[in-house]
Amino acid sequence: MDNYKETTTISKEFDFSKVPSWYTLCTNNDCPLKADCLRYLAGQNTPENVEVAKCVMPKTLKDSECQWFDRIKTSVWAAGFSHLYDNVMKKDYTKMRKTITNYLHGTKIYYEYMRGERALSQEEQQWIRDYVKHMGYDWEVEFDSYFEEYVYNHKEKAND
Repeated sequence: MDNYKETTTISKEFDFSKVPSWYTLCTNNDCPLKADCLRYLAGQNTPENVEVAKCVMPKTLKDSECQWFDRIKTSVWAAGFSHLYDNVMKKDYTKMRKTITNYLHGTKIYYEYMRGERALSQEEQQWIRDYVKHMGYDWEVEFDSYFEEYVYNHKEKAND
């Protein structure tokens, strides 16, 4: 995390409200992989008011292997880029803004990213940095804030 100024590190207390609604949980206390599994961590921190959730069945564990295993990983996300264009020359501004807007899937979503309502992944951050350099600027792109967060596996099964 050396490349990120003042990164808010992940809290030691698990925040279940950040678990995506589509994410499959695990509650298998006998699993030998549980110490390194994000599904188990999320399952163990499910709030009392959650009555129904999509869960991995214990029988999926075979020979100490689980196709649903999701290793605990974190990533540094960026929120907001309110000063991105401060040093951009007027002749480059429109092209740069349109290109970044297209990359971020349109005007509405672009503004959500710009205001920090949506977080930029490390890949998206790097794309913006690379594009600014491609446009001939040699300054380092700084985003408004950085924070560390868990990376939830988007695949339906971890091995798919």
